[in-house]
Amino acid sequence: MAAIDITKGNPWTGKIERDEDDNITENWILGYKDGEVYYQWATIQIVGYDIPLVLDAIPVKRGMKRADIVDSLLENALDLVDDIELVMMDREFDSKGVKDACDKHGVSYLNGARKHESEKATCTRLRRAGKTVHIEEETVADGPTRKRMYLPTSTDDDPETGDTEQSEKSVEERPNIREEMRDELAELGIELDEDEAQHGFSALTKELREEEANKPTVGSKENAQAYVLFETNHPSVTLNDADSEIERIHMVERMVRRYRHRWGIENGYKQIKTFRVRTTNKRHTYRFFNFVFACVLYNVWRLVDLLVKLAIEGENATYAPRVDANQFLTVAKKYYGLDPPD
Repeated sequence: MAAIDITKGNPWTGKIERDEDDNITENWILGYKDGEVYYQWATIQIVGYDIPLVLDAIPVKRGMKRADIVDSLLENALDLVDDIELVMMDREFDSKGVKDACDKHGVSYLNGARKHESEKATCTRLRRAGKTVHIEEETVADGPTRKRMYLPTSTDDDPETGDTEQSEKSVEERPNIREEMRDELAELGIELDEDEAQHGFSALTKELREEEANKPTVGSKENAQAYVLFETNHPSVTLNDADSEIERIHMVERMVRRYRHRWGIENGYKQIKTFRVRTTNKRHTYRFFNFVFACVLYNVWRLVDLLVKLAIEGENATYAPRVDANQFLTVAKKYYGLDPPD
């Protein structure tokens, strides 16, 4: 499994200058939701229970389409690994061009999706009908079937009785679900903050809900916010009339649970910051080099950690790191670091 996302450098301030190749720096300065402006980089990283590695990174330019970003990253990543079964992205990458790029490279995708007026109306109909999950299919010529999966932000489904009515007690409030999720993420080396640890599954859908909180909806805003929407072309999600409601619920939940692993790319960005060089140089090319070099150091750290775990634990090595990033940097500086110039 892999994930694609965009990260940012330190806030950009100061006079706009020209790079050596005469590209205007302003073309690379992008705004962000916090009101600051940054240089931004897109990456594709292995996530899940495989070795977490950055496969490729590219700079993001003003006006650059998300589909072009995904196409470039997948093309380079598939030159490095034999197969990517699933690539996960957040709702920022919800576009037809992105799906076409995944289909072009033969990769299944799973991403959060935006709710337009028709999707919001669907949420209202689902809630009025008391439905828990809903799957819609779209057939694409010369490509896999695309599916939209609606699931509630808060349910208390009982697989034994088939009770799928919405309840005030949510999935994330059940201790076994919350602890299961925390254990899985701990094995991934992903650290949750206090809020994420407390709310469990809701952290998966939080970013999807927050963006919709103040948007007008068809019918009731509450109805639209009662469901989250994911899209995928993965063959494990099917719309089979023979499936019972409970079977369909379990199928969707199994698929969406995999979306947890997308957090691996966010955790990777946190770790990559450890390896980034502090600089006051504002040239885009120089800062991009620093970011890519930090990604290389991150990869080397992950591979060194793997070798250490295999030497100590053998083939039964745990996933959590045995060598943390700071330990790796300390040893690397001692044996391979260069003295600063006079």
